[in-house]
Amino acid sequence: STSFELPTVIRVLKMVRRNRKKGLAFSKKNILRRDNYTCQYCGISTHPLTVDHVVPKSRGGKTNWTNIVVACKTCNLKKGDRTPLEVDMTLVRLPRKPDYQFIPFIVPSGPDSHVEIWQKYLPNKILAKSAAF
Repeated sequence: STSFELPTVIRVLKMVRRNRKKGLAFSKKNILRRDNYTCQYCGISTHPLTVDHVVPKSRGGKTNWTNIVVACKTCNLKKGDRTPLEVDMTLVRLPRKPDYQFIPFIVPSGPDSHVEIWQKYLPNKILAKSAAF
């Protein structure tokens, strides 16, 4: 079989426009990404993680970006069918609809990373969002 070395950076010279009118798809996967796979009540990122309605559906809460957060199983069970205020819980960060697209890769870190080489090709806002992963 033939083997090829992988380049450290692949530079795209022609921009491919994306339809941003629709925005980022609302999905459990994207909620987990938005909240950095971290419980928004206790700040822990252990598994199993669930998604939780901040205002419960039984109380008129909607299933949308601004009412769904990541919650660990313990916090989700503690909160149950109540609001965070009723069980003396606070959110680490208020949920909101992302105004960006998640980048399809994670900038590697560690002794073998090539972040220094990538930095001159990636905008600062992408590097900042990648660091959150």
